This record gives sequence, C-alpha cells and structure tokens, in this order.
Amino acid sequence: MCSNSLTDYQFTKAFKHGKFCSVYKANCTVNNRVIVVKKYSLEVEDDVELKRLFAEIQCCRQFNHPNINKILNSFIVDTDVYVLHPYMCFGTCQLLLKSIFKNGFPEALIALIFKDVLAALLYIHSNDFVHGSVRALHILLDSNKAVLSNFHESRSFIKHGKKKPVLHGISHEKNLNWAAPEVLDQNVHGFTEKSDIYSVGITACELANGIQPYFETQPTLMYTEKIRGNVPSLLDRSTYTMLLDDQGKVPFENATSRRTYDIFSQRVLSDDFHQFVEICLNRSAENRWSAKKLMTHAFFKQCRHASITDHIKKCRSDVDTISTREDDGVEIIAPPDDHAQECREDVQWNFE
Repeated sequence: MCSNSLTDYQFTKAFKHGKFCSVYKANCTVNNRVIVVKKYSLEVEDDVELKRLFAEIQCCRQFNHPNINKILNSFIVDTDVYVLHPYMCFGTCQLLLKSIFKNGFPEALIALIFKDVLAALLYIHSNDFVHGSVRALHILLDSNKAVLSNFHESRSFIKHGKKKPVLHGISHEKNLNWAAPEVLDQNVHGFTEKSDIYSVGITACELANGIQPYFETQPTLMYTEKIRGNVPSLLDRSTYTMLLDDQGKVPFENATSRRTYDIFSQRVLSDDFHQFVEICLNRSAENRWSAKKLMTHAFFKQCRHASITDHIKKCRSDVDTISTREDDGVEIIAPPDDHAQECREDVQWNFE
C-alpha cells in the first residue's frame, strides 16, 4: 500500500505540467517502488473536469485486471488531488509513435498490444461498462504487457440498480476522431460496448500507419465520412494507391513525405490484420465482433513466443535509455508545491 504522505515520495521527473493536471515520476520510499503521480487542482474553474476526475477514480476502483491501469492510492493535500499509478516503463503508444515508431508499429507488436487491450475490454464489458476512449494515448506499455488507462469517458449500463440496453452521451472533443458513428449520431438508438470495438479499429490504423486518424480534418467532415462508412485503412503495398493523385502521381512535395510514401508502398501487412481492422470498423455495430470473439481471430497467432520488449529492442537497441534503468541520471525534484503535511484519504455538434 502506498503512503498518504508526500514526504514518503521522492519526485524524480516531471512528465507534464498543466493548469488542471501535472504528472510526475516518483519513488515511494516506503516500499522502494517506482510510480507515477498525477496531481489535479481542485481550484480549476470547470466543475466538469472535477466530476470526470472523481468519476474516473470511482470507476477504476471497481476494476481489478492486469491489463487495466490500477490506482494504487489517492489522497488530497490542501487544494490538490494526488492519484498514484504503477510506472509503465515504455509509456504511452502515442509517445512511442513520436519517438521510435514514426512510420508505425510492427504488425507483431500491434498484435501483442491488442491481445492485452481486448482482454481489458472483455473484462470491462463483462462488468457492464464501456471504456469510451480507446486510442494510442490511452494505451500504456510495460516490458511484458499493455494496459488500458484513462477512464474519464467510461459509462455504465447500470443505473438505479437496473441495466439499460443502450447508452447515450458524446465523447470529449479530443476523442471524437476515435469515436464510433453511433456515438456521434447522438440519437435515441444510443450505443453499446461495440463502440469500443470501433475505436480499436481506428487505433489499429493509428498504430500501424503512425498517423493520427482524421488528422487536421474538420469534425463535421469526419462525422460525415464515418456515417458513409469511409474510414481509415491500413497503409501498405495493397492500399498505398490511395495516396496517389488523380493522375497516379505522388502528391508529395518534400523528401520526408516522399520517404514515408516509399515505406508504405513497400510494406506488406497480413490479410489477417486487414480483416481484423475491417471487422472492427464495420458501420453496423451489430456486425462487429465482441471483444471475446476478436481474441480468437487469426491475427493473434503471431503473438506466440514474443514479447513487447523484444519487438521494441529490434527497432531501438538503446531502448534502456528510455525505460528500464529507472533511476539512471534522474534529477531529484521537490514535491509539487513543496507540501510536507499528512494527507486526508480521498474521497454538440456545430454544423454552422
């Protein structure tokens, strides 16, 4: 159990500073464990953010699964909420896309990642929840597993002791590109856990292509494309022609873009991978496979006798410098706001 006192934590690195949330790497001196500390300000003017935070904490405490990011402890100091998580040595998939896999993850590594993500979703769906924001940013990697994080968009089918057949509501603006069309519809038909499966398909394209889905696309156009069934696809030798202009020429003006095109035009992704993504991105939610059924897909046969670390090391021999040497060369910093006292236990579319 992690302590409720900031004096028991040695903050070694600041990952992020924000008005509402700051993220730190720290050592718990009580048990010598490396953790991640998220500090949230209770003084934020937007009550919606606070409601989402406390809803996420409450939601996560109901879950106990190896592929779900755990909350080790949470407590309040003055006007700040501190939430403690295990430290995942490779960070988020989005970070790895920016630093190592700039042209996309290897297919075998993607299979390993989604094997774990689907296991997490199966558990979540079995407990009558929808995650609501599956994307590269919300998938964390450790040396031997992937975990699903960020449950601020999660919703439960259970209300007042009764299970609802469908859910209603819209995703946060930042997650709309990964949202299923039935979520964006915002009609009486609502959506189910199959909306998470659609997000898996979008995220698979994100990881394979190294490109954020619908990047720089206006929300209204993105919505229209999804309603029509026009979705991102895996870019490889069988699909690269979509990058050509009407005359069949490469529409790239700089060397970097041309080099990216050359990579896609020579890459070969398996038929199983293409089929897996097509199943996830089916316009009809009823025709998408469940998380349980997807875990039996032939795409995952390549997961045998492989690990996340092995695949990352193949692409970056100096991977240890970003992860496994926990305390190598870190700079010790003061606790946020230099608190030392004991802590209390915690507690529309616009078409114009």
